[in-house]
Amino acid sequence: MNNTNNIPPAQLWIGPHAQLLEKLEQYAQKIFCTSGGCRHCITCRQIQQKQHHALCWLYPEKNYTLDEIAMIPATIAYALNDGELFFFIIQKADFLTATCSNSLLKSLEEPPTGYHFILLAERAEAILPTIRSRCTTQTFHHEQYATSSALFDFFTTTTLFNPTIFLTALEQSKITERESIELLDSLLNHWMNIFKEAVRTNNLKDMKESDRAVQVLKQAFLQPPMPGSSKLFWKNLYLQLKQ
Repeated sequence: MNNTNNIPPAQLWIGPHAQLLEKLEQYAQKIFCTSGGCRHCITCRQIQQKQHHALCWLYPEKNYTLDEIAMIPATIAYALNDGELFFFIIQKADFLTATCSNSLLKSLEEPPTGYHFILLAERAEAILPTIRSRCTTQTFHHEQYATSSALFDFFTTTTLFNPTIFLTALEQSKITERESIELLDSLLNHWMNIFKEAVRTNNLKDMKESDRAVQVLKQAFLQPPMPGSSKLFWKNLYLQLKQ
């Protein structure tokens, strides 16, 4: 195991989710791999597959619930051996409710020796200040990541595609409720970046179009798809954005 003396007890990483997962995989491999992250040994493969015993991955169905994070205090009640490390990876930390965030404050501020937290979030402003103040924050600039969803291109342009083409892509995507939330995240970040650039260059046309897209997407977050309704959700959202 590599030198771990300088690992903060709680870290908040801000950036695109896919990018954060890649960075985290490399980070964990450097810590636990005896070769500093060879990417080929059993340890590195376990990390890639999210099966390493010292990493606990949390992911919300929608917003986090107290039940979903209840295992954290139950786990840290047990002391680790000298030199042993254990990481809680809280994915989509911007989906922590205020109640869940407040329940984590003590654990984040004073975790028992060896326990560490890494919170991954796309939007820093969605994290409560009380959480941010207890974390070492690192922001990763948006890189050009290809989204895993074939629907992304349909929602990042104001061009009106042939509806048949869109509906075919929607049927083939078999997008789930969880994937829908991830795609909404990616789309919101995309249009917020377009808006910021439009403001910087005083491009009124792009400013108007991107601001409208941002507002529509934010509203969509308030009513995410229910189980079995993802296709209808994306059909309606497509119509709203193309009006």
